[in-house]
Amino acid sequence: MVNVRRATIEDQNAIFEFIKMAYVGRWQYKIPERWQWEFIDNPFLFDDGLPIWIAVEEDGSVVGQTCALVEPIKIGEEVHKVGWSVDTFLLPEYRGQGIGFQLQKANDQANEIFMSLSMSKANRRIKSGLGSVPIDPVLAFSRLVRYTPESVRTAIAERMSQKEGLRKVWRGITRFLLLDRILSGLLNTRLRLIDRRQLKRRVTSLRFTQIEQFGEEVNQIWQKVSPFYHAVIQRTADYLNWKYVAQPHVSYKKYLAWQADQPCGYVIFRQGLAPERNLGVIVDLFAAPGDKETILDMLIFAMRYLIQEGVKDIQIASSIPMYQELFRKLGFHEIKGAYPMLHCKVDSPACKAALEPGAWFLSKGDHDWDQFPLAR
Repeated sequence: MVNVRRATIEDQNAIFEFIKMAYVGRWQYKIPERWQWEFIDNPFLFDDGLPIWIAVEEDGSVVGQTCALVEPIKIGEEVHKVGWSVDTFLLPEYRGQGIGFQLQKANDQANEIFMSLSMSKANRRIKSGLGSVPIDPVLAFSRLVRYTPESVRTAIAERMSQKEGLRKVWRGITRFLLLDRILSGLLNTRLRLIDRRQLKRRVTSLRFTQIEQFGEEVNQIWQKVSPFYHAVIQRTADYLNWKYVAQPHVSYKKYLAWQADQPCGYVIFRQGLAPERNLGVIVDLFAAPGDKETILDMLIFAMRYLIQEGVKDIQIASSIPMYQELFRKLGFHEIKGAYPMLHCKVDSPACKAALEPGAWFLSKGDHDWDQFPLAR
């Protein structure tokens, strides 16, 4: 008989064996470093226990789990801890027996504020049944930077997917005339002209400084900017250092933006590393919502850096319509985003207001959306 319960540190070896079965091909990025960072060294855990719930067979083997990525969150003027639903997986032979529901119910009940970002339809139904409701969507965007002969071949082959004869002709012509290289060269010339127009140097007094650690400057930015957003992860130095400095397997570029002698925002981004594609990911842009020029300058700064590094495309996401407008202005097009759900058990007007449209500031860096090596 399968027992669903909260995990303890004594379950670690059994959990690691389960993870190797559940995440074939990428389990080595889940354990042990990320697991330690996420569930042991996380300074925001709500108690001394593991934020992990497991389904255990009689022989002690783990056959399913669901976890909470715990982060500090500001809702109105209140600061709480949110448990993001992460790493929910049940071995196929145990599905359809109600075990997945028991796991998610245990996770939901343990967190005063429980949130989910990306989930299957089945998981969404379970969370809805447990009390979670939809909040502002986080729209995701992508911008092409550079074509390769391979990407040209793939794109044209996809367009000819129903015409095998044409595909054979195309492959033959490409082999002898190198049309894929010629087309990629022409398309890249066009992209460079677009970049030159969209990312042309702006007259601005903004300056950028690269940082290795977040310090008092970002606390100043947080104090100044956070009142403009009703619901937002608490972006103080303690949180940002844990999330973007201590996180294993990833290497983020971190820049402060300065207006005169005052910090006015920050931008965090990275370049994909093998086995990821060579893409750029802008994970967080944070500045006062009325300061559209600073946000635009930070976005252009990050894009220029990534383009100079030779990425093939850039991805970004936000729940804020003004940010989304700037993304589109700079040539980004919308791709598959995320549709979060919230179950807030805090009985306060602030938490009720968090259900209203426009309440949330969410980006690519929130939740574990940008964990390595999921960038595609």
